[in-house]
Amino acid sequence: MPMPHADRAAAAPGSSPRGGRQRDPAADQAILDSTLGLLSQGCSFGDLSMDLVAQRAGVARATIYRRWRNKEELVLAALGSLDLPVPPLEGLSLRDRLVTLVDQLRHRGQDTNLHRLIGSLLGEAVRRPQLVEQFENTVVAARHEALLRVLRDGIDSGELRAGLDLDDAIEMLTGPMAARLILRQRPVESVVFAERIVDTFLNGTRIVRAGTSPGTTPEHLPQPEEPLP
Repeated sequence: MPMPHADRAAAAPGSSPRGGRQRDPAADQAILDSTLGLLSQGCSFGDLSMDLVAQRAGVARATIYRRWRNKEELVLAALGSLDLPVPPLEGLSLRDRLVTLVDQLRHRGQDTNLHRLIGSLLGEAVRRPQLVEQFENTVVAARHEALLRVLRDGIDSGELRAGLDLDDAIEMLTGPMAARLILRQRPVESVVFAERIVDTFLNGTRIVRAGTSPGTTPEHLPQPEEPLP
C-alpha cells in the first residue's frame, strides 16, 4: 500500500470545507481520482467506503474526513470535478444559446466514465433520493441556472410564451440528450442532435404570431418541400 500523503501547510492556498486549515491539492486530486476510479470500475455507491478510497489514494482516512464529512459529499465532489464550466453565451440568439447549453451535455456525456458514474447514482435514486437532490443542487446547478436565465430572457423578449413552466422546459431540453447518452449508451456525433432538440422545443413554445399556427416552421429552418404531383 502506498504511503499516505501528508497534509502540507506549505501547499497552495485553499481551505478545507470543514475549516480554515490549508490542504494539499495533490491529496485532494488523489482522493477524487480514486473515488471516480472505484465507481467507474463497478464499485457500487453502497459498497464504496472511505477506507477503500483512502487505500487507493494512498492517504489516511482522516485526510478524507477533513475535506468531506461523508461519502455523499465525496461522491458529489468527484462528479463535480468532471463537469465543464458554463460556456460564454453573450451575443448569441435565443436558439443559439439553448443549442450551446444542450450540446455541452453531449461533450460532457461523451465521457464513458461519467456515464457509468451517473448511472450508478441513478441506481441509488430510490434508496437515497436526497443524493439525487444534492446532485441537482451542486453538480448541475450552474447549468440549470444558465438555462433558466436564457428561458427567462426569451419570455422577457416576447419570443417564448409567458406561461411557460421553466422547470418542465429544462427537462424537455436536457432529457433527450441524457437519455441518449446515459440510459441508452448511444454516442452523439455532432451538434445536430442538440439543434433538433432545441428546434422541436421552440416550435412548441414560441409566441404564436398572427397568421401562423403553433406548428409553423421556425424562420431559421428551411420550409418543407412541396410534395411531388
